[in-house]
Formats: sequence, C-alpha cells, structure tokens
Amino acid sequence: MSQRLSKKDYALWVISVIVMFFIFEALGNFGNLTALSSASPISLAEKSLFRITYIAAGGVFAIFMGSLIFLSLRFRERSEVSVQRKIDYSAISLGVLIVTGIVLVWLSLPYLSPNIPLVLQFNTGILISMAMFLLFALTVVLYKEYYKD
Repeated sequence: MSQRLSKKDYALWVISVIVMFFIFEALGNFGNLTALSSASPISLAEKSLFRITYIAAGGVFAIFMGSLIFLSLRFRERSEVSVQRKIDYSAISLGVLIVTGIVLVWLSLPYLSPNIPLVLQFNTGILISMAMFLLFALTVVLYKEYYKD
C-alpha cells in the first residue's frame, strides 16, 4: 500500500470532516440555546456568543474526529492470510445469544416496578446475573473462535 495520499484520499478526508461537522451541529441543534428563551438583550447576547462558541467547537470536533476516522480506515492493517475454519458456531451461538438477550430483558422488567417483594427481586437478580454470565461466556467463545492468535 502506498503511504502517499492521493487526491481521492484528500477528498474522502474532507468529506469525513464535513460529515462529522454536520453530525455535531445537528445533535446540538446548530447552537440554538433553548434554555435562554427570554428576549432580553443580555440573553440574546449570550445566545449569539454560545452559537459562535458552539460552531467553533464543532469545527475542532469535526477536524479531529473526521481525521481520526479517515486515518484509521485508510491505514488499517490488512491481513492477507486466509484461514479456513472447520466448525462454524455462529448459527448456534447467535440463536442462543438472541434468546438469552430476550430472557435478560424480560427478567429485568420487574425492576421497573417499586411494589414487588424483595424475594422476587433477589431471585430475579440471580437469574439476570446468570443470563449475563451466559452472554459473557458465549462472547468469549465467539471471540476465541473468530480471532485466533
């Protein structure tokens, strides 16, 4: 891979910076501070100062994050070694992960009500802990299967 950046690379970098800028600005309502809703001269001055500061912070964020994303994708390590696997555990483990995730969410629902007995809370906590341990164990198995050293 060439270490020199082409015009296409610079164009992709600029696009990633612009996308990060617009994401940052959209998440912050483009610097419109709704907390200062009064029309007094002081609050209007604070709104304009906040908007300028927010747009400047968006520029710094966009340059940093856009560059980080571009450089991590452009100079990532590419593996050219093809590893053949004999056993594929994804079909079984994906189903088990989905079922245990649904059970974990279903068992967590009683915690939303404050009027349940302590024994039920304790038993549900034990079951949720076991489900989380099962999810962790399956994650470790999948990691070891697909990312062998």
